[in-house]
Amino acid sequence: MAEISKITKVEKTYYVDDGAKRGPLTMARVCFHPHESKLVAQTADRRLALFDLTAEPTAKGKNGNSYVPGELVCPHEIGWVRSLDFHPKGEWLATGGSDRTLRIWSWADGRPALEPQANIVAHAGWVESIAYSPDGKLLVTTGADQQVKVWEADNLNLLHTLSGHTKAVLDVLFTHDGQRFVTAGEDGQVRVWNAQSFALESTITFGNTNDQFGQTPKHSGVHRLAISADDRWLGVAGGDAVNVYNLASGDVIATERLGMEVAFHPQQNVIAIGESEVKFWHFEPGPFAKLELDKSGKISKPKGLPGKSLASIKRGEYSLGLQFSPDGKQVAFGKNDGHIELSELT
Repeated sequence: MAEISKITKVEKTYYVDDGAKRGPLTMARVCFHPHESKLVAQTADRRLALFDLTAEPTAKGKNGNSYVPGELVCPHEIGWVRSLDFHPKGEWLATGGSDRTLRIWSWADGRPALEPQANIVAHAGWVESIAYSPDGKLLVTTGADQQVKVWEADNLNLLHTLSGHTKAVLDVLFTHDGQRFVTAGEDGQVRVWNAQSFALESTITFGNTNDQFGQTPKHSGVHRLAISADDRWLGVAGGDAVNVYNLASGDVIATERLGMEVAFHPQQNVIAIGESEVKFWHFEPGPFAKLELDKSGKISKPKGLPGKSLASIKRGEYSLGLQFSPDGKQVAFGKNDGHIELSELT
């Protein structure tokens, strides 16, 4: 696609109502299907929300505005669904919950099955994040039990349990070439693992930790990770900052005073950062240089992303969930009022 110059809000919103009187289901993670015009979202519920992105609005909210209704799917017995990921071929959807279970749901005819294909206790605590490897052979889960587990994706045979984090591990992702995966969490540590030997290759200290746990992750450590399309730059988002690192060297090369969410465009040098306000940059890798650190390891001379600002989109306080579509033509935003909004990139 041509270089992105414009980000335009789609004049449709997506909303799911569970029929209860407790208020809207806050969206926390969003995930596009790799090959279909479908999106699933983690909600403040024991189920996921499923949306058909091609559907037209057929329901009206309390404010009188129309929206595309979603469907609640992939139920866990108790607590919340906290993590999800699609298999690269789109044939399976993995979910993890505060009930400690990992569940695999077959996907057919535009939706997940009513019952899970597999259901196992994966961690001695909440299953905080899930990632399939790019070839679909491995599945990595992380937990509130401080553990990182590597599974064979087709049969959930446990291959390795990796230790080293000292607090809940909140996010995991693979590099696009499948050679490494990265974990991070409330201990403020980012760990880079070899995806063949499963050895620890490097550790990056993001910091910003305290003694809070779980429901208020904004106050401690790393909340989300993202990696650029060429696997060179690692975005690390915490409560009040996003740092960008050179993945190979571990050097911090940019920082922005926006927190909680970060996402890279799947083809271009575009990054999105922020929670209640999401800002987009078309960044320039050439000017990146290692930032100066003080004696405590903190950035002494903050330097923002070099490049061109594309847009700034406000979505409400404590709104989470941010992802580009696989083709790079859309970006999805979760909101704390239970809605999903889309913008088109042209």
